[in-house]
Amino acid sequence: MENKSILIADDSPDIVRLIVGELNRSKDPWKIYRAGNGKEAFEVAKLETPDLILMDWDMPEMNGLESTRKIRKHENTSDIPVIMATGEMTSSENLQIALEAGAWDYIRKPIDFVELKARINSALRLREQQSEIKRLLSNEIDLKNRKLSTTSMLIVEKNGIIQKFHEDLEDLAKPLRVRNRSENEVQLFNQILSIQKRIHHHLEADDSWSTFKMHFEEVHPDFFRALSEMGKDISHKDMKLCAYLKLGMDTKEIARLLNVTAASIRTAMYRLKKRLNVNEEDSLRDFLVLL
Repeated sequence: MENKSILIADDSPDIVRLIVGELNRSKDPWKIYRAGNGKEAFEVAKLETPDLILMDWDMPEMNGLESTRKIRKHENTSDIPVIMATGEMTSSENLQIALEAGAWDYIRKPIDFVELKARINSALRLREQQSEIKRLLSNEIDLKNRKLSTTSMLIVEKNGIIQKFHEDLEDLAKPLRVRNRSENEVQLFNQILSIQKRIHHHLEADDSWSTFKMHFEEVHPDFFRALSEMGKDISHKDMKLCAYLKLGMDTKEIARLLNVTAASIRTAMYRLKKRLNVNEEDSLRDFLVLL
């Protein structure tokens, strides 16, 4: 155990000295912080973020129970293990209250220092395991986000290329849109129209959405359900638009994905804003990011 730090919160200087003395006799180095009441303990915890807190229950100004609750609620201290120590609140009901307040463990006074060291080591091992789990989950989420971003960009690029083919064909067809055409020109014009229809059909029936939706729901599992609950008239195209907006895509990118014009996207966003009861002055994108 290297460079571990502990905050000892107790209003009895004698008890604090005893605990510090025991920790200093350990072969493992400890950085020790002190607090004389729950309020001080909370402030020191925010400032120093120790690896562990040994918290007395009964202290002036703010007791250990309330201090633990505040520590649990604060973003920077929420995962610090707290071992509650008390000489009076020693019943099973008290133990339950301490654990419900956010304590990880509980030790009775007078403190048995063999037991204290065992509980400290147990709490630190548990925290290391939880940190490892969080790291693995974070890596998994990062991987899913990368897959989602890659899928989105591939769909945008593919649809952009196909749309360009469609536009090139339209340029080829323009000279053929005349009344007096040869038989070969009529045949060529009909072939171009046939290819354009097939391209349009492909864009309409594209199954890329299924792949995108699968990766999207891995990262945002409740997003579509929440949208459905907010309005019964939310269409399939609305769902797509909301997903793309949540990912921060711009209007042109979304237009390519949905095979429509940028103006159509702006109109759809305006109508969607009303369906979702988003205030006129608020941003639909910001609303969806927070959803």
